[in-house]
Amino acid sequence: MTERSARAGQRERNPIAALSRVLAALAESDQDSVGVRELARILNSPPSSVHRTLAAAQEVSLVSVTAADRWELGWELHRIASLAARKAPYRAAAADILDDLATSTGESALLAVYDTKRLARMWVATATSRHSVRFVPRLYEWLPAHAGAGGLAILAHRPAAELDELERRGLDRFTDTTITSRAELDQILEQVRADGYRVSRNEVNLGAVGVAAPITTHTGVTSSLALIVPQQRFTTAMERELPDRVVNAAEKLAQRLGDPVFGLPGDGPFNQGADN
Repeated sequence: MTERSARAGQRERNPIAALSRVLAALAESDQDSVGVRELARILNSPPSSVHRTLAAAQEVSLVSVTAADRWELGWELHRIASLAARKAPYRAAAADILDDLATSTGESALLAVYDTKRLARMWVATATSRHSVRFVPRLYEWLPAHAGAGGLAILAHRPAAELDELERRGLDRFTDTTITSRAELDQILEQVRADGYRVSRNEVNLGAVGVAAPITTHTGVTSSLALIVPQQRFTTAMERELPDRVVNAAEKLAQRLGDPVFGLPGDGPFNQGADN
């Protein structure tokens, strides 16, 4: 049995993990509803296992089945998601800082958060560039931590054990410039720690330059602030100026995280699983 199939088997035996994967697949699908066999192919799981998970989720209205025997997200899930969105503290904390950064630089500013179990990061808030040519990454999509400035700015401050596990899982290649070796990753992360920021080019998306800085709180680093710039517009002057702007914005947000006005105490969602 391969390591990948072993991990898949472990997920199948964990009902919460199985439910999470099914709900995520339904939410991420381009279709409003999906058949069981199609879901099974997407998840690389037996159709019988997928159907059992769907049936259990249907009992509490997290999913529903159509007349054509296809599955879609249920109203209870929409209700929970809507309530959860209202409590997302990073929106209040980061909104004006992202807006100021995007306005002062003319480029898209984004906030990334990191999950210590997935060893991945995702964009959770953005202020979009007003240029007609711009990069606007999708929010709430898990992305590799080892590729792109937003992930590397965080990864540089994570424990060695997480880097070991990331290496064990494999450093996937997305473009010709993606970091795929542990030696290169260690070298880059050392430079990030020395500089206080990371500039990446084409590591996740071709034609995109990222400039990111870690958001450091008293419990560690589990988030970063970044600018995404089309490579055709990224000048030498911008490479000199943008890092300071991003670092300053990240430091401002870091100072704000402990402010109870924003509902972000030191053990809040930015710091889950952080190394003390």
